[in-house]
Amino acid sequence: MDQFAEWVRHSFGLGDGPLLRTVGGRGADGDVWHLQVDSREYAVKRPFHPFDVEAVSREAALLDHLAAREVEVPTHVGTTDGRLVAEVPADLGGGRARVSHWIEGDSVGARTSELAEQLGALLAQLHRAAPATERQPRSWYTAMLAPVEWAHLVEQSAGRPWHDALAARLGDLTAYDELVRRAHPATGPFILGHCDLHPDNALVAPDGSLRALDWEDFGPLDPGRELAKTLVQWHVLDNTLDEEAITRTVTAYRAAGGPGVLADLRDFAMVLCSETNFLASQIRLALDDAAQPERREQAQGEITEALGAYLPSLATLDRVLDAATA
Repeated sequence: MDQFAEWVRHSFGLGDGPLLRTVGGRGADGDVWHLQVDSREYAVKRPFHPFDVEAVSREAALLDHLAAREVEVPTHVGTTDGRLVAEVPADLGGGRARVSHWIEGDSVGARTSELAEQLGALLAQLHRAAPATERQPRSWYTAMLAPVEWAHLVEQSAGRPWHDALAARLGDLTAYDELVRRAHPATGPFILGHCDLHPDNALVAPDGSLRALDWEDFGPLDPGRELAKTLVQWHVLDNTLDEEAITRTVTAYRAAGGPGVLADLRDFAMVLCSETNFLASQIRLALDDAAQPERREQAQGEITEALGAYLPSLATLDRVLDAATA
């Protein structure tokens, strides 16, 4: 018998019936499983880092808000005593766990071009249904490391497998920094949105439309900057872009009433900050001798992938802007 699954069942009051835990996966932030209790399905998450319980409560409130507006999202399941996060017993590995309703669907995989219209429709739906907020976007999305800090990371990476690739991207990172400084934080109006709608955080539902998953990074954002970020994460790989898919996504977004507007390169500040801040965090993790070996190995894979595919030049972003505003 799966003792952890039984503990989840009883702690979160998931009821009786046959119990099955499947589809264990490991992401950059934690582990996730598909839990079936009779015919009911749930997602169970255990992060590498402690949950911010207040942030989880805000996330649950946002998802309830969206669900009330007929957006299919993975709403949360509370424990039998009303908590959204539960402490896992030490004999089951410790840490914390949370549960949400399972969203049925298939992975996006390599179908980003095929799903261009569905992406635009989903993002417009999320932006229209999102609550307004006076809160400012987090610094993760508005600021990045200065060039001197990147140079220091290059020095620290000497002898590591990613060193040469990182050193070769210093010119691009410096150009990013200059653009982000010109952009300054957006002035609003802001909404509460997903913030990280890359292909791995979406599912193709049985009806062919898209659903957004993994809302842990939600927060205040400018809709136009999230639109720019999403276009890059779905339709740009290194310096190769799918101009037709970009145009189809933006056209569908506009047709569905999406409020975001792309005006110039400064609207790409959100994606540049988030991608480079994630890269820096993975480099630091890979360099941390005290971290678990499997996590350091995973971080090295994230570094290689980011440097090889996810840092387009400003000239490429210019082409994205042209396709989005055509």
